[in-house]
Amino acid sequence: MSSSFENNHIPLHKSGHVEMKNYDKGVSMKQRGTDQVESWKEDSCNESRNISSLFSSISSGEIYKMRRMIALSGNSSCYTQYLPSFVNYTLNRIKHVHNHLNLHIPKSGGTSICSLATEKSEKYTNFTIATTNGCWEGEHFLPLWCNPRFVPGGDRSEWLDYNNEAVPPDSKTAALCHVMDRKLPMFVMNENYLDHPLCTRHRIYSIALRDPLDRHNEERLQLIRNNYIVWALSSGTTKHGERLSILPQREHLEIAKETLLQLDYMLDVTTTSSSCHDDILYLMGLASGDSEKLPHEMKGWGKDSNNLALSRKEYEELNLLDIELYEYAQRVMRVDCEFFSLVRGEQMKE
Repeated sequence: MSSSFENNHIPLHKSGHVEMKNYDKGVSMKQRGTDQVESWKEDSCNESRNISSLFSSISSGEIYKMRRMIALSGNSSCYTQYLPSFVNYTLNRIKHVHNHLNLHIPKSGGTSICSLATEKSEKYTNFTIATTNGCWEGEHFLPLWCNPRFVPGGDRSEWLDYNNEAVPPDSKTAALCHVMDRKLPMFVMNENYLDHPLCTRHRIYSIALRDPLDRHNEERLQLIRNNYIVWALSSGTTKHGERLSILPQREHLEIAKETLLQLDYMLDVTTTSSSCHDDILYLMGLASGDSEKLPHEMKGWGKDSNNLALSRKEYEELNLLDIELYEYAQRVMRVDCEFFSLVRGEQMKE
């Protein structure tokens, strides 16, 4: 079976369920796929709907959102009806999309994910990773605390001007995704804000999360308060030049939820079962030869905790949006665990 993106699609899986034409030109929050997903959910999986045609007209992110929304809705007959197609689509994506961007939320397990990626790069020379310590790519995704000169308006200015309002939306997306494909290694960690629209045509997206309150006295407290997770997921949709200084509001929480629904993988090493971790790391291609778990020191008290002024309650009040987002993510991850267990089982049969 051939596999090429030159014709802008992924070939049919051997079972023939899903064809992914027009695979992705990027994902925006207001694209046509959003309305399609909502109506598709509301009509209770109308049997007359051609799911292959629907899959070919929307992005992978919208397909993942669709799967998760149906699973969360409790409509088991609808979910069962289309589950084979969702599994089939995911198997095709795993097989043909190898570049990977992990949005690194500090003190949430990113160091261990980087270690697994490094281990893989040492074993497979064609698997490239960012060479900066921590797997982040310093020219574009430099952590905020590493560069005091980071000022609003100066972030990622060397990337093409895909935010120019005079440029048509499709051209902006194409420019952003092209520069990402050209400049980034196969595996990279972004310890900054996430660019929008998501460039999922050639890139897997993942995130590791942790209860925000568990890090209320971390040594990086000054930089991960004020709803940092919501900011990282949503600020890329705001005006260029204001993204580093924006203080998230409820509208950004909704964008962050939308973004989470469109990511390939979500991990929480503090609450998710070890078998679920194993399945996700296996499908991500980062399963360790020794152990597929994510051991990571993620204690709630940093080394300078005695000198930090905020109490847990005070930190909670500064991060109400992050807390709400995390609770939402927990619901999504529960349905994901069942789904990825099934996908892994099917992949191992091939």
